[in-house]
Amino acid sequence: MKSGGRHVERGYRSVIEPAGLECYRVVQDESDLYVCTERDLKRQAAESLAACRSDLEEYLGSHPEFGTSFGPLPASSGAPDIVKEMAAASETFNVGPMASVAGAVAQYVGQKLMEHSREVIVENGGDIFLSGGKRRKARIFAGEGSQAVDIMIEDKPEGIGLCTSSATVGPSVSLGEAEAVTVLSPTATLADAAVTAIGNRVVSQEDIPGALELAREYEEVLGVVVIAGGSVGVWGRIEVA
Repeated sequence: MKSGGRHVERGYRSVIEPAGLECYRVVQDESDLYVCTERDLKRQAAESLAACRSDLEEYLGSHPEFGTSFGPLPASSGAPDIVKEMAAASETFNVGPMASVAGAVAQYVGQKLMEHSREVIVENGGDIFLSGGKRRKARIFAGEGSQAVDIMIEDKPEGIGLCTSSATVGPSVSLGEAEAVTVLSPTATLADAAVTAIGNRVVSQEDIPGALELAREYEEVLGVVVIAGGSVGVWGRIEVA
């Protein structure tokens, strides 16, 4: 549900390498999820995606400012849980609530699927929920002409979020110029908001040290990768493969 940017083929999907899992796509309108679970749970994933989209669309219909604000907005009384989580993430990182929408959808669907599968991966436009306590490989795609960066992370049994934002690739809105910023966080909702906040600070490769320092200030950021001007900066619980 993010706007702007360009469509990009999702070649990074083949790099996660979820050995032993069943993988499939779940598509509803602009939501295009790549899901991996211990068995085929496509029906359950589709039901969860439809439920969270319905909650979001109904809330946005009565609170249109929630979908357009570039700054934090509180959730109204009685708002759906996904809206409350987006509002909290926007407050933490001082960004608009919709900065975390793709991660929030991945988080919502992933948590629902954990009722049926210990290992779960839900990717939504580069924003990923992972669970199972496994060592995982993912690829950061930094755009045509830029070298992709492969990373290794440890997910958690209860789930973790790995999200990427780019000023040059895909639909995310960024006020910076980074080819890519990737954040590891306790939830995909938080990770998605964090990459927007950090990415907004990166205009050139000279801004990479400052972006890494900013990431360290947030206890919600477990690791970060910043790619700008052909340079790569890494901090925290992310290992370049």
